[in-house]
Amino acid sequence: MKKIICLFTFILFISGCGQNKSITKVVPGVSDAEIVIGSSAALGGFAGFLGTQTIHGSLAYINEINDRGGIHGRKIRLISTDDHYSPAETVTNTQKLIAQVGVFALFDYVGTPTTAQVVDIVHKSEIPLLGIFSGAEIFRTPYRPYIFNVRDSYYTETESAISYFVDKLNLKKIAVLYQEDIFGVAVLSGVQLALERRNMYTVATETFVRGAMDVEKAMLNIKLSEAEVVIMVGTYSPLAKFVKISNDAGFKPYFHTVSFVGSEAFAKELIQIQKINPLDYEKIIVTQVVPDPFLEELPGVKEYRELVKKYFPNDRPNYVALEGFVNAKVLVKALEIAGTDLTRDKFVEALESMRNIDIGIGKEITYSVLGHQGLKGVYYSKLSEDGEFRIFNQVNVVVGYKYETKP
Repeated sequence: MKKIICLFTFILFISGCGQNKSITKVVPGVSDAEIVIGSSAALGGFAGFLGTQTIHGSLAYINEINDRGGIHGRKIRLISTDDHYSPAETVTNTQKLIAQVGVFALFDYVGTPTTAQVVDIVHKSEIPLLGIFSGAEIFRTPYRPYIFNVRDSYYTETESAISYFVDKLNLKKIAVLYQEDIFGVAVLSGVQLALERRNMYTVATETFVRGAMDVEKAMLNIKLSEAEVVIMVGTYSPLAKFVKISNDAGFKPYFHTVSFVGSEAFAKELIQIQKINPLDYEKIIVTQVVPDPFLEELPGVKEYRELVKKYFPNDRPNYVALEGFVNAKVLVKALEIAGTDLTRDKFVEALESMRNIDIGIGKEITYSVLGHQGLKGVYYSKLSEDGEFRIFNQVNVVVGYKYETKP
């Protein structure tokens, strides 16, 4: 009997402790002092400019926010890992960031073939991923509850490109040179859909191996098609070489590529490495998802230029870093909305609550519960005499694939 009473007393004591003790939920990557987020991107090698500049652009804003005291008393710490544009390394980095480091969210992932490999990991881990440097549909369709895109899609970029070349310039022969992977196929698919809407088809399609420079055979085959436009998909070095050998062979169509190329690195390859004739600059077009990084009339761009000069004084303003800067502004805004009692669910809810948020770039950020695409609309840019890709038109999506062009 005495043992029973003692046991009953012990149970009551334990129960009482459970009731009086305040239970604090542990949120990965969140402490009283900081919020830890993780990135995997190419920081070296043939795509190194893209990863490095995306991170620099984000850090320019994050560092400034931290210097001002952070978000609700917490500073943001970005752990950036190098995947060398290798899908296998992206998977390894992501698993370590989630399981070993214990980051709050994933951020600033760069590339389609790399990031595509972690979509299932993101879903199973129920961890938010914000700001992918890719316009591929795999991150948009089907609906991904934990993935939030800031930039517009490759489908929008390719539709805009075809609209310009076919509808405006009345060119009919469109060829595609694409990197032989999921990135290349994603853009090729966008081109084909845009052409099919006009009852058209490509006159030629050629591929090359990711990271390789062997594009001579592809050029000869596309030249035989007498293409008036070549949509190119890949990293900056092989695409610049393709333009050069085409021009040297007397084949001078319009050349277009999507924003992933990294316009500044592309321009450098074209001008300094391949030594393209300035007379041929006019026909090299890149669609962009953020405005001209030299356009200080926009307050967000002016802020970007000031902060990148402050924190990364050796960097020149560029589209890639500006996109990273925009990503960081969205991140910070969502963390502010999520409040002091930060959880992943509250962060997701904060993003989904954002409507018409002005970040100073001439376009507003809007998300919803089922709409995880933040920005809409792209820009046309061409290689100018000063060696920079400068915007000459903005294209805004009105409904679906109907566009309104603004000079």
